[in-house]
Amino acid sequence: MNELISSAVFCVLSLVIIGTALGVVMSRNLVHSALLMTACFIGVGILYITLEADFLGAVEFMTYSGGVAVLIVMGVMLTHKGEGVPSNPFNGRQFLAALLAVIFAAVMGLVTVFVQMPPAAGFVSADTVGDLADMMLNTYILPFEIAAVLLLAALLGAIVLAKGDGEA
Repeated sequence: MNELISSAVFCVLSLVIIGTALGVVMSRNLVHSALLMTACFIGVGILYITLEADFLGAVEFMTYSGGVAVLIVMGVMLTHKGEGVPSNPFNGRQFLAALLAVIFAAVMGLVTVFVQMPPAAGFVSADTVGDLADMMLNTYILPFEIAAVLLLAALLGAIVLAKGDGEA
């Protein structure tokens, strides 16, 4: 019974995540897209918690809820549209996007059916936070720092683009 409940929760969460992700892509309003993205990230965080990765779930909530709030503010600042004008218009490639989504889903379905995964080892560390911190600050410090510098450069680029010509 416990496995049935966890499978049902996973199916419901996956439908919520997929639905909100589609809403992000299909919405014509930038603020609606950002709010749907928040709902998608909350669903992923709940999924982490159901998989007993509590720390990753908490980090998902804290990081992405703050990140999406900044995204909403930056998106409103960067789009100077009049009232009623869609800030995220369609570009005429819906058919190509739908075709690629169907191909991707088919490939993922084939991978899940035909690829045999090794059985799980069954080892769960008692100190997941310590192990994760050790990996991020010792083993993977260089990629962590490179990602931080890239994000800083992207933020500075967005500020320069938002400022425009001739503004102080």
